[in-house]
Amino acid sequence: MSEGDPIRLGTIPLVKRLEYLDVYLSCVDRGAERSDIEVALSERKKAFEIEKDLALGRGRPYYSTIAKAGKLIEHCLNLSREMRYVDKVGTRSRLLDAGRRYLNADGIGRRRMFSESFSLAYPHMTALVSTLSSLEGGEMVLPQRNNPEFKPEVERYGLSIGQINFDTLRDLATVLGLVNWFAVGVGSERRQHVYASSRLLPEQVEPYLVRVRGDGEWWYTSQIEVDRVAFREALWEEYLSIARGVPGSPVFYSLVRERVCSTLRIRDDQFDSEVLGMVDSDEVLHVIWSEGVLPYQQDTASMLKSLPPKNEWGRYIVYLKIVRR
Repeated sequence: MSEGDPIRLGTIPLVKRLEYLDVYLSCVDRGAERSDIEVALSERKKAFEIEKDLALGRGRPYYSTIAKAGKLIEHCLNLSREMRYVDKVGTRSRLLDAGRRYLNADGIGRRRMFSESFSLAYPHMTALVSTLSSLEGGEMVLPQRNNPEFKPEVERYGLSIGQINFDTLRDLATVLGLVNWFAVGVGSERRQHVYASSRLLPEQVEPYLVRVRGDGEWWYTSQIEVDRVAFREALWEEYLSIARGVPGSPVFYSLVRERVCSTLRIRDDQFDSEVLGMVDSDEVLHVIWSEGVLPYQQDTASMLKSLPPKNEWGRYIVYLKIVRR
């Protein structure tokens, strides 16, 4: 754990997903009215909720509260202004050159631009990544679900930040590939395990994930590489643990993924790429996926993160079965 006084981190705009920023900047770019921006953001929010409900087999319900995106507009505006993507002219926002470069970039380019702009505007991302990198095991275990004990516990790791702001920071860092996390337990005992899923380096490497600004210099991050042998061993061990030692038993894809990622300290998309490659061909394990609906107990605030990938027909890969060849 960190020594000395914890790093004090103030509030940040509550924008947890880059998709919201993308929608907001696109609306500003075309000169949309505030009412039109709110509609666009609410539609993006509803799309996320529909995706979650489809995964749970609930159809397409409508939530009236999702249509209200006034606060999200303000958060997107404040974030964009601090990152110098927009400015205000009277009552309207105007896209700046940096904002246009962001919109014109591809997925990797946007993540890199966002990481740089965010870390120049706020110290939070660099503080989180550097703190995790300094911890033995590279992991924080903290309360979830607005626990009053959150702040004292996070301060033990060297950061002074409220839970709402931490959760926003955690989600953004996850999108950027810097951290990964999972939650276990129920009620007041539910805990989030947040760990570094990248390496922090003082010099540029190729390819790198993103870079962050700290102590007057840029720090580069690279993904943690795992070869097929190590991945296979971790997958088989965690699968058997969940399947209670019975090969060929169906287990939830998302549960296997969170355990293997935690063991190997990798991102969810790294797991997806590796295991789906094994479905096509692996000389040791026969990996089989099947469709289905997710269990209702996974319908939490972390649901979007825990969604499994889709197959070629657009249906969720919910179960995995594995046997040795």
